[in-house]
Amino acid sequence: MSFSGDVKRELSKTRVKLKEIERSEAYGLLLFCRSFNDKEIYFRTESGAAAERFSQVVAEVTGAVVETQKTLTARKNNSSVYRVAIPSADDCARVFSYFGHEEGKASLRINMANLEFEPCAAAFLRGAFLTCGTISAPETEYRLEFNTVHKNLSEDLCRVIKETTELAGGKAASPKMISRRGSYVVYLKDSEDIADLLTLIGAGGASMSVMQVKIEKSLENSLNRKINSQIANTDKTVSAAAKQMRAIQTLEDSGAFDTLSEELKAAAMLRRAHPIASLKELVEVSHVHISKSGLNHRLNKLVELAGDKK
Repeated sequence: MSFSGDVKRELSKTRVKLKEIERSEAYGLLLFCRSFNDKEIYFRTESGAAAERFSQVVAEVTGAVVETQKTLTARKNNSSVYRVAIPSADDCARVFSYFGHEEGKASLRINMANLEFEPCAAAFLRGAFLTCGTISAPETEYRLEFNTVHKNLSEDLCRVIKETTELAGGKAASPKMISRRGSYVVYLKDSEDIADLLTLIGAGGASMSVMQVKIEKSLENSLNRKINSQIANTDKTVSAAAKQMRAIQTLEDSGAFDTLSEELKAAAMLRRAHPIASLKELVEVSHVHISKSGLNHRLNKLVELAGDKK
């Protein structure tokens, strides 16, 4: 089962006690069908839970007969596809009118009269997601989508998502809209927006999964940055030490080593005894009291003098 399927199964278990809220969910389920008009109402889904929820809620709210047909598809290991429809044209006309839509309207819009208060809007969005929503597994990417066939309806949906998440007490989500192969996609890519919306519509478990993955990714990224930083520092230390070792050898080969001050000789012997040690480690094993900056100055002086002898 995909993560999207898991979310729909969780949403389908939501218990609704108030008729107004159930009515709003039914409206979301119907409005975002592949076809919703006075003559035809249907949608297709791979989620058996979404198909069952649609049949139950729409039948209870509208009294319409809902028909579900199950078929197998060759793709995705012969998974099932459900076609859920209201077969009666008379029922379609009655349901369409019941939610305040008029026959012959050129553009489908959200009738806000069906969303009386905040929980109704959340239930409406739950219905919309069950009918036309998908969500990627958070391990791969953060992306939640609603796929519709009406531009104005998609614009209305963006506004409802933004306003409802803001009223819920969090920051307003920022949905975007794009056109894709003749359809319109309303989507969220921010992990916090996705988690907030999932919680709002009744998928608290899925919301926690998204945030858990985000925390794990954050810890992993932080660890990787730390490791990369340590590797970079180690490379820098080794490179500097190798340069200093070559300088000491050059000074010895040229006979200049014996002319060095006692401080520079001591620094050279310390480096030679510990060829890949960091400055901090050299200071700790040194028999004389010296700071990191002081030792670094002496080692750099050796490199400088060796350059003059080449």
